[in-house]
Amino acid sequence: MILRDPVHGLVAFERAAEKVVPALMDTPEAQRLRRIRALGVASLAFPGAEHSRFAHAIGAAHVMSRFLARVGPLARAIDPAFELSPRGEEDALAAAFLHDLGHGPLSHLFEEVFPSMPAHEWWTSAIVLDPDTAVHKVLAARDPEMPSRVERLVHGDHPVRYLARAVSGTFDVDRCDYLLRDSYMTGTRYGLYDLDWLLRSLVLDPDEAGPRLAVDGTKGLPAVEGYFLARLFMYQQVYFHKATRAGESMLRAIVRRFSDLVADGRVPEGTPPPLLAFARGEPVSVGAYLALDDNTFWTAIQRWGDDSDAVLSRLAQQILARALFKTAALDEFDPAVDEELGVALEEIVRAHGFDPRYYAELDVAEVFPYEVPASSEVALRVVSQRRAPRPLESASFVIARLLGAPFVRRRLIFPAEARDAVEALLGSHRGAR
Repeated sequence: MILRDPVHGLVAFERAAEKVVPALMDTPEAQRLRRIRALGVASLAFPGAEHSRFAHAIGAAHVMSRFLARVGPLARAIDPAFELSPRGEEDALAAAFLHDLGHGPLSHLFEEVFPSMPAHEWWTSAIVLDPDTAVHKVLAARDPEMPSRVERLVHGDHPVRYLARAVSGTFDVDRCDYLLRDSYMTGTRYGLYDLDWLLRSLVLDPDEAGPRLAVDGTKGLPAVEGYFLARLFMYQQVYFHKATRAGESMLRAIVRRFSDLVADGRVPEGTPPPLLAFARGEPVSVGAYLALDDNTFWTAIQRWGDDSDAVLSRLAQQILARALFKTAALDEFDPAVDEELGVALEEIVRAHGFDPRYYAELDVAEVFPYEVPASSEVALRVVSQRRAPRPLESASFVIARLLGAPFVRRRLIFPAEARDAVEALLGSHRGAR
């Protein structure tokens, strides 16, 4: 199979091991990812951000193919026993393609609006291991044990350490694709980095437990630093954008009001059965979950726009019309006053005739551009000819500054009618400092 991709150009799955990807692409579970937006409601801020999880899955599988082409000869040079078998390569490509299979409508946002719902990683495992899914049948037809191996590899569990880290780790095929793809589709340049040079800079560091993924310290550091800086910039400029966060806040409010109505014994018309089950805290089958996508979710919200409940209908109509909540950044204020400002915001919103449970939010968004490695086992190391292998943060000035340092955006989110009062509130706090 040969495809054209806006990010990677020509994408080919032609080798024997790669043919598992086209087979998986044709399954209903994978095709459903065409109807799941990768960036949720980011298109409210970036009109081009309409790309799907399906496109991202193909991109991740392509990066995995390139990764395997790079590390295969390196493993063989250390010891042929460390080279992946054709079955191992097939597992790797399947895991890369299926890693996001369990995402719900609007991707990560769906997990936030239904806090009691299992995370998408759990649903990915459930779909892959369910013998009734077409994905499971495609894998099992190749090897009865393949679904179990792929499911474990999706979570970074594999005896070949360099492969496990490539699927789920500090540097993995998921991030390698989504940074470039999200940057391209949003029309920004913040997520760009040199993927070609980064892959070329990867090496295998042999030790007693087998080769582990590392970076060539002679020429690879700038590419790796660019990768992590791109991740930071995308959170600064795209993922934590104020319009995106406002839209997400409104959807959380919609689902919160919907859930409250269900708890009171009234189900709004047009509610899909799986959403009702999630609101009630009831179990949802794999088949029922797979019936949910962006289309079903937005159709429900459209129906709720005609509901007799004034709060639910107003919120639904506003998000559909992109009449977003307003935001006020709190970056200049000490986080110690956040709680005080949050309480004051609720009072302002209530005074303007809105229920603060749905119309007032202290939004704190946080990410670690370079997470502290959980152990030396998962840490990315730098190897050089004239010195012992070092942790990445010890070899790079840039990474050392990012290590364990969170990037945080704090905002108040509220109805447009309360804007003047909120600005006055923040102005009084500025004057009191």
